[in-house]
Amino acid sequence: MPRSRPDAAGCDTSLGIVGRALAHLAHPGVVLFAAAIFSSAFLIFGVQPMVGKHVLPWFGGAPGVWMTCLAFYQSALFVGYAYAHGLAAKVSPARQPLFHAGLFVAALAVLPVLPGDVWKPEPAADATGLILVMLIANVALPFVLLASTGPLLQVWFARTFPGRSPYPLYAVSNLGSLLGLASYPFLVEPRIPLPLQSRIWSWGFAVTGIVILGCSWWATRVAPGSGSAAGPEEQPPQEAIGIGRLALWILLPASAVVMFMGVSNHLCLDVASVPFLWVLPLSVYLVTLIVCFASDRLYPRTLLLALAIPAFVLLAATTQWRPGSLFDLVHKGTIGGRIALHSSALFVVCMVAHGELHRLRPTPGRLTAFYLCVAGGGALGGIFVGVIAPRIFLAYHELPIGVAVCWALVLVATWWDPGAASGVRIPRVAWAGAAALGMVAGGLLAVRAESTEPGTLAVERNFFGVLRVIERGGPMPFVLLRNGTTRHGLQYTSPERRREPSSYYGRATGIGLVMADRTEEGRGPIKVGVVGLGVGTLAAWIREGDSIVFYEIDSDVVRIARDTRFFSYLEDADAEVEILVGDGRLSLEAELGRDGGRGFDVLVIDAFSSDAIPLHLLTYEAFQLYDAHLADGGVLAVHVSNKHLDLEPQVVRLGDAIGMHASVANNGEVPRHLSNTATWVVLSRDPAYIEVLSDRAERNGRFRGRLLTRVRRGDPRHHAQSPLWTDDYSNVFGALRASGD
Repeated sequence: MPRSRPDAAGCDTSLGIVGRALAHLAHPGVVLFAAAIFSSAFLIFGVQPMVGKHVLPWFGGAPGVWMTCLAFYQSALFVGYAYAHGLAAKVSPARQPLFHAGLFVAALAVLPVLPGDVWKPEPAADATGLILVMLIANVALPFVLLASTGPLLQVWFARTFPGRSPYPLYAVSNLGSLLGLASYPFLVEPRIPLPLQSRIWSWGFAVTGIVILGCSWWATRVAPGSGSAAGPEEQPPQEAIGIGRLALWILLPASAVVMFMGVSNHLCLDVASVPFLWVLPLSVYLVTLIVCFASDRLYPRTLLLALAIPAFVLLAATTQWRPGSLFDLVHKGTIGGRIALHSSALFVVCMVAHGELHRLRPTPGRLTAFYLCVAGGGALGGIFVGVIAPRIFLAYHELPIGVAVCWALVLVATWWDPGAASGVRIPRVAWAGAAALGMVAGGLLAVRAESTEPGTLAVERNFFGVLRVIERGGPMPFVLLRNGTTRHGLQYTSPERRREPSSYYGRATGIGLVMADRTEEGRGPIKVGVVGLGVGTLAAWIREGDSIVFYEIDSDVVRIARDTRFFSYLEDADAEVEILVGDGRLSLEAELGRDGGRGFDVLVIDAFSSDAIPLHLLTYEAFQLYDAHLADGGVLAVHVSNKHLDLEPQVVRLGDAIGMHASVANNGEVPRHLSNTATWVVLSRDPAYIEVLSDRAERNGRFRGRLLTRVRRGDPRHHAQSPLWTDDYSNVFGALRASGD
């Protein structure tokens, strides 16, 4: 089937596009249009990480926050394109600027875009639904209007300057998008507090509105005859678009969005849900759009189709992780190397998808419909990953499904022009067979991702991840709870060990030393607070008369920990156990404002062993809150075991900032004390408390002359050059370990 080509402007090199764009700037009217389009694109991609970072702590720092935000933004982008398409097609050219300017003025009423405290969730709230409603109420109208500015102003530009091509403005828009996205984690987030970011963005929106008003004035008053430009009914006949080509316009961008969101989800689950890891895959996705739509010459089809095969295999292997499996090789090495590897694979895949999409582009008369289909496909991909998948799948099937569908669509697009991928014409039946094979392989990968490993007793997927309850046999049988690849506690099932604290709460761990001291015979009752329930292991330390409060954001974790078919720590506790469902920090803030501090003798923060850490629990403001809830002589214990991030320096610094002394307790595997390898930072206002822990460690004994648990003083002077993390600033990238082991 022959393909139509747009005019020559669409086939120039990107250098030629940039050169023409610079040449156009000699005209003040062009400068006005370029400024409006650039600032709109910059604001669109600046508001996304800003709002995401603002609401992230309200939902426990879960990667699902960013996935839901992306689903909303993709959908809002489609609505903006649809609005621009409808306005250009249905409203007379003279009235279009007035209509658009009126909506822009109305959008000022919803500023600022950052949701207020009234939107903070209740413990039992549906996170996905609340985030979507929140974004619709606070962000939707400004975002949709900004999204519509690019295509709409290009229409006005073509009418205002009939002798000039509007295509260079597309390069200007993409440049604004990329700069807005890249500037946030490196320039904006580290230097500007969130409230000030919001005010600056609001002023930027207002100024952009004024510039757009200037463009509308230029289009209706300066351009001769612009008010009587031909309406849609007077346009020349358009090329016919077949249903297959239309479907590819929608499905290719949809599959690319599924791929980049799937990789984003994977990276955020592996490290932390932070703007840097949000921006990276989105930047890769955006760069491939810029490159592919700049010129045919920048899409070396044969080379990229060859590279796509290992890229697809790598991304598929990511979904097939099992301890000790062949695919475990993907998880070895440094986390920085893994980020680079996945980003490179995503780049190749998106280049192929967008390159084939660009080859299927229509003549200029159909460009608004084409871009509308592209935005609609992006919205479908975003909704699938961010909203639908968590509700219908028990595992992360988005990536294997994206791999299969994208592979098949690329082959179908190539089948449309079978001789262009190489010098040899390949029969179309071969392309169809390869596409079918890819779909079958992707389906098998998805089925295998769903399959349960031996010993699995239960599987749950929700907004916060995938929970698995797994039974292990052997001489010391136990049941464990795992979220993704991270253990969240275990309990031995033999009667003599069932009530013993285990894992990183065992007697040889740092928290084991603290609890052994606080529950020593002769001491009075104690009050304990724990942020992070796990399976409720810490309840094994509680004596009659003590009290313990668990703060847990995931209601499914609470239900599993209370299910005596799996775990009995909570049921077997000798004292009353209280569990509060909701984000730990929000719950502690509410209690402090309502009833004052809890007066905990021991406050445990155990939320950082997971692959994705909630950074809002690891800031100066958070540690001030913890301190306010401690009794005189109280101890703050922070579990910092993490395979990717070295959090010890930051915790020591935070403790020093609030006037607490730090001791660091490390232990290896100590089977006789049911203790797994762990690192705890124990903070107290009493500098002598370090000696108490050291004495306890000596009593635990030695193995081959070495202490089972080593306690040392944490010295904040060694880390004084590192910036202190606050609610407005954190540097996860700087905390990455040199090795991913």
